[in-house]
Amino acid sequence: MKRLFLTGLLMLSVLVGCQAQPEQVQEEDVHEETASAANLPSFLEYYPDNIGNLYKGIPDFREVLEQLPSYGVNGEPSDLDHLYQAFVYEQQEDGSITWNDHGARCNACIDSAAYSIEAWQNGTSIEEIREMIENQYGAGTDPVKD
Repeated sequence: MKRLFLTGLLMLSVLVGCQAQPEQVQEEDVHEETASAANLPSFLEYYPDNIGNLYKGIPDFREVLEQLPSYGVNGEPSDLDHLYQAFVYEQQEDGSITWNDHGARCNACIDSAAYSIEAWQNGTSIEEIREMIENQYGAGTDPVKD
């Protein structure tokens, strides 16, 4: 099952990287609250299914993604605190989640999250994952260094 998830994430990275970019970039992130991680936000209906599949797995890797830098839609440093926040803006103690559409619109976020999850599952350290992301996209907003 994990192998299938990883294969899907890799295919997602390739497909998203090949998508045509919209002429106008949405400036503001859309946030939507759901009762739990089992309930995905309705804004995902406007994206390919593989983006929704990535969102489904994101909450399981919170501790990893909170330690990694985030980038904007165009690969520039993000105003977000960490990579996890590109997908899940806030998570409450009662289990409710405020989702963020930034991750769905951001190729750097999608690629970084997919790579990070796979690398972490294969035993790569956070430091090595961060180094790869920084080499690919720049310094970004790094929650460990800030």
